[in-house]
Amino acid sequence: MASGRWAGSTRRARLPKDWPKRRAAVLKRDNGVCHVCHGPGADAVDHIIPGDDHSLENLAPIHDRVWPHCHRRKSASEGSRAAQAKRIPRRRPEEPHPGLI
Repeated sequence: MASGRWAGSTRRARLPKDWPKRRAAVLKRDNGVCHVCHGPGADAVDHIIPGDDHSLENLAPIHDRVWPHCHRRKSASEGSRAAQAKRIPRRRPEEPHPGLI
């Protein structure tokens, strides 16, 4: 049963069965160096291109639970961009101000 951050998420179910093995391989391959800030001590693995491509080429170490929390900032930024892309554009073009004609 999911709790905390995973509550209500389907993400864990979409991960491959060998996720712990892949995670360890990626952290070892890149010596735990965060792909965002290039600092040591990355404690998580991030999808470079968001989605369900779990190939080793699309995975990189990243700071999540330790400072500077690069994963949290990256995820928030990606979420903002996705939300912005979904916004409904104005149906009617904006009219120029009558005093500026």
